[in-house]
Amino acid sequence: MRIVNVVTIKEGVVDEIESFGIFEEQLSDEVVAEAEKSFMDKAKALGYVSDEEDTSEDDELIDGGYFSIANASVCISWSDV
Repeated sequence: MRIVNVVTIKEGVVDEIESFGIFEEQLSDEVVAEAEKSFMDKAKALGYVSDEEDTSEDDELIDGGYFSIANASVCISWSDV
């Protein structure tokens, strides 16, 4: 099984881990989209500003898998179980 993890770190301590399991291949696109949305929501909560008209910056952020400010960060990563 593959898992997409969205990890939030605040003040150097893991604050939250949200995991999205992929059980069936036909559902993987939906699960990945949900995990990416969670990642973007958390990045925006930390201060990331999204351009509503040009989503290429959002895509680059997701591809990079990491957003941070002075004392907090969020990342998205894949793992296998």
